[in-house]
Amino acid sequence: MNVVLPISAAPKTRVERYISALDDKQRKAESEELLALFARVTDLPAAIWGTHKVGYGRYAYTMDSGRSSEFMIAGFEPAKKHIIVYLSPDFEDFTGQLETLGKHDKGKSCIFIKALKDINLDSLEELVRLGMASTEKNFKTSET
Repeated sequence: MNVVLPISAAPKTRVERYISALDDKQRKAESEELLALFARVTDLPAAIWGTHKVGYGRYAYTMDSGRSSEFMIAGFEPAKKHIIVYLSPDFEDFTGQLETLGKHDKGKSCIFIKALKDINLDSLEELVRLGMASTEKNFKTSET
């Protein structure tokens, strides 16, 4: 006897399993919204970086100390206190989009958002787009 599983029972990717396992319903819904936003902007597959970051693509960089490393081109982390959106190392140059973004705090190459309802998603989408273009221009990048 052949058993046909419904589409909803199809195996989930590691990213989908991570998002679906989030305890906080608001962070889960926001993460699903960010997955859709990043899919539109990046056209890259999502991957888990470490244990809590959802990242798209990768770029290689060398620090002042001479040590080389890699990081995601763009991504996000649904942390308890904030959603952390990882952008380009030079994202501070995108002042127009940062001014229209809404409530956020800046980090070194990221922004901290308490809730997606507090920001302009069109501005966030443009920030991700600009950040990706800048990173791809200034660093060696790859899709995975």
